[in-house]
Formats: sequence, C-alpha cells, structure tokens
Amino acid sequence: MATHKALALLDQLHGAILLADFKTLESLSAAMETSLADAAHLSDKALLARIKAKAERNAACLQAAGRGVRAAQRRLAEMQSAGQGFSTYDGRGRRAQHAMPTSFALRY
Repeated sequence: MATHKALALLDQLHGAILLADFKTLESLSAAMETSLADAAHLSDKALLARIKAKAERNAACLQAAGRGVRAAQRRLAEMQSAGQGFSTYDGRGRRAQHAMPTSFALRY
C-alpha cells in the first residue's frame, strides 16, 4: 500500500514541478520521505523499478527547471548591464566604458 502511495506522490510531485507550484512541492516532500521510508523494506523489484523511474523523471525535471532559472537570471543580468552601457578595448587591451543613451536603453 505504501508503494502505491509513493507512486501517486511521485506523480503529484511531477505535476507540481511542471507547474512550478513550490507550496505543493514543499508539502508533498515530507509525505514522500515518509512513504519512501515505509517502502524501504520492499522486495518487489518491478515496483521498485517503477518508483526509481518516476524519481529519476522528477530529478530530470528539477534539473531542467534549475537550468531555466539560471538562464533567466543570466538574461536579466545581461539586460541590466545593457542599460548601463557597453565596453570596448583599445589596441593595448585597455577597457573603456561607454554610457548608453537613455532613449536606446528604454527601448528594452
């Protein structure tokens, strides 16, 4: 019975990951830990393989979500720095900072 609960919880977690529903993820994580602790004594290899496959699917989704968040952070940083101007380098490698006209920066 605990294993069926674990499978259902893994599916619920997957749905919450896809929706970025962090409150649901938080509430389900404790239930998931309890369910997996209860299932630790299982010997049904097919059932354990299903649990493992769903857990790996969820882990892959979480990793992809993390990559997406980091990409968004990088893009925001790029946009902020673009509004501050740009840099050039002379023949000796010295950096020069140039201010961006405010009318151009406001278009972004």
